[in-house]
Amino acid sequence: MTTLARVLIPFVLALGAFALLSAPATGRESAGACRVVAEGPFLYVDIVIPVTSVQCGSPQRRLRVVTTLTHDGVAAASARRDCRNVSVCYLDIDASAPDADGNQVWCTHVTGYVGSRFIGEASACEADEF
Repeated sequence: MTTLARVLIPFVLALGAFALLSAPATGRESAGACRVVAEGPFLYVDIVIPVTSVQCGSPQRRLRVVTTLTHDGVAAASARRDCRNVSVCYLDIDASAPDADGNQVWCTHVTGYVGSRFIGEASACEADEF
């Protein structure tokens, strides 16, 4: 075997191993390309409605949004939604609640999942007094 071959063979094998180890896995969701979004709830005809979502850069096999609407720090409504083969999954009216008399603080808390993998959480409170 020539000297050049002795040097090139280990180099090519190492380069091939590096390429295999650093290649992205196909068919798997990338949680790094997704984010959890919570917007402050809004009032519509005496119903407080949260706006939450999981947003990804590309379609995912399954996105899950879990939302809790709180009224002065106490859970008033909650819901879960699974979306399949989409890049954005919204949950809003399913976690709504009737507004109460007086001024309260309404907030939204959301957790997001890609498949069964937790990707994050977010919270937001109302911008206006209801």
